[in-house]
Amino acid sequence: METQLKIDSSERVVIVTVSGTLGDAELQSLGDQLEKNPEVAPDFALLIDLRQADGRTVTSAGVRALATRPLVFSAASRRAVAVPSDLGFGMARMYEMLREGRGGGMRVFRDYDEARRWVAQRT
Repeated sequence: METQLKIDSSERVVIVTVSGTLGDAELQSLGDQLEKNPEVAPDFALLIDLRQADGRTVTSAGVRALATRPLVFSAASRRAVAVPSDLGFGMARMYEMLREGRGGGMRVFRDYDEARRWVAQRT
């Protein structure tokens, strides 16, 4: 798995682009990378771009484990995942449902541009 991290301080958005094989361990690694990055502020929005990722090895147990992690961003921050595949969309929706009511929710999009516009909005 390769990740590219773009931090747009003016828009207060972090964009993580993932390519290659994405499994349970890589999901946890993404959280670790964000948590350890001193440029990431808790009030930033997050967009995860999975258009070039192959997540066939992500399991429901891995998604559940990710949903129990402490939040890197504030509970009020917008989070979006752009994922075109049916499997990836379903796994991201599972995470969305597991986080519901616990803070740190997100929205799942099939269209990257729509996800980008949504995370850039201020509430």
